[in-house]
Amino acid sequence: MKRIIKRLFKYCKNHLSYLSFERKHVDSINKPEGEIVLFENKFFYHHEMAFYNTYKEIFEKCIYNFKINNSSPIIIDCGANMGLSVLYFSKKYPNAEIIAFEPDESVLPFLEKNILSQDLKNVVLNKKAVWIEETELKFYTDNGLGGRVERVFENQNPKIVETVRLRNLLCKPIEMLKIDIEGPEYIILKDCEDLLFNVNHIFVEYHSFFDEEQHLDDLLSILKRQGFRYHLKESFSRQRPFIDNVLVNEKFDMAINVFAYKG
Repeated sequence: MKRIIKRLFKYCKNHLSYLSFERKHVDSINKPEGEIVLFENKFFYHHEMAFYNTYKEIFEKCIYNFKINNSSPIIIDCGANMGLSVLYFSKKYPNAEIIAFEPDESVLPFLEKNILSQDLKNVVLNKKAVWIEETELKFYTDNGLGGRVERVFENQNPKIVETVRLRNLLCKPIEMLKIDIEGPEYIILKDCEDLLFNVNHIFVEYHSFFDEEQHLDDLLSILKRQGFRYHLKESFSRQRPFIDNVLVNEKFDMAINVFAYKG
């Protein structure tokens, strides 16, 4: 009986906490930015709906959950945005070394505040974009979740960002490689292909440009050649693909989440 009462109390506590979180979300629907308490510390967001949808994906659906194969894994997060992904990785895998990349000046202040507020001591932030060489590129952003290099947003003057060649980081064992960079994921994985044997888990959001050749099959072929199994999950697609012409971030007619793993 005591065990049942204890479980019931825990359920009620968690349920009330969730309802409180939902109320805070409803109260902030029309606010472009704000803060909320996560893990007893403040978390700052720059785009309320982007925060809420991403939070549900990462912390409720746990899409980045994976089994570690060593006690001190290395996780590379390409496209850390406001910091929900690094927060999840840091809490879930406290002994991990987390290398995060985010070049978007519109979200960097929030990401930096969140790393400090949440006391994420195992996160190293690089204010650069990942690419196929070390250089400088034009960077465009929708000030939400859609920052990308070399792909034009209408009526926007780009920023210039520094880049890092991703393959240079893959010369040692990597437990998780997350790539959510709004477009150049295929060419970057292609550049890294011969080093992917060092990686155990890969998450990549593939983006299809409506006016360019599609490369989902090429991306999957890279993963298959390097010994990965993959699972596909819709991120965005048209409801009626034969007739709809809906685009996301002015360029994408489809986005697919790809989960790749060994064994």
